[in-house]
Amino acid sequence: MDINEIEKRIVNFAKKRASIKNFDITPELSFIHLAEELGEVARQLSNKEMRPDLFDENNLKEEIVDVILEAIILANICEVDLDKKINQKIDNLFKKHNFPE
Repeated sequence: MDINEIEKRIVNFAKKRASIKNFDITPELSFIHLAEELGEVARQLSNKEMRPDLFDENNLKEEIVDVILEAIILANICEVDLDKKINQKIDNLFKKHNFPE
């Protein structure tokens, strides 16, 4: 599945969830969800070092995916062409650091 297919699926889900729960998806709300998911990743990484008894590797992986999906929703709301911009960014990073591809 490519990034455009993933975007369509998660945005479709987000719109259905918003409709059922009677709210609008705004950039601000999307960012809040993204920040919440980042906090959950941070909690698991912190647990790994400071509270190993609470660390859950499967949950960490799930939360990382949640961050990616929330970022995709935010990108869609902000009308970012992910396929184009991701490829441009990667190309620019290779050029900036003089790395061969």
